[in-house]
Amino acid sequence: MILHVVSSLVGDVLNMSKKPSTILESARTVASSVESWADLSNALFNPEDGLLIKAYPTREEREAFLKTKEYAAIRKLREAAMEKTGLIEGATPKKSGKFMVRLPKTLHAALEREAAEEGVSLNQLVVTKLALQMSQLVSGPLAK
Repeated sequence: MILHVVSSLVGDVLNMSKKPSTILESARTVASSVESWADLSNALFNPEDGLLIKAYPTREEREAFLKTKEYAAIRKLREAAMEKTGLIEGATPKKSGKFMVRLPKTLHAALEREAAEEGVSLNQLVVTKLALQMSQLVSGPLAK
């Protein structure tokens, strides 16, 4: 949801003369839709796809924006979100259910072969294997 809001607003950000005010409006929109200050911070400042990175791709552009009144207002939005959700409670972003794992190529290939043999997706195979391991850990000798 957050990424969709950010992505849909990036096109508006491209108008150079109105860029700072457009970014502020986009930040306000994102702030009204997030569940925590961490989600807001990630939507704005993520180094890969955050609103500010997309709007200001160079370091020089970002440094110039940091001196604007619009950036000061964005900081206040984040501070307000921190007060609303709590510094500690709001520090945990909503989990997407996705994460990236880097594997040796041989292990990746072996898992792909096994998934194909089982007639399931690689994702389904790995989730099943993890779930089985977790259930064994929970019900194993250490759980008693």
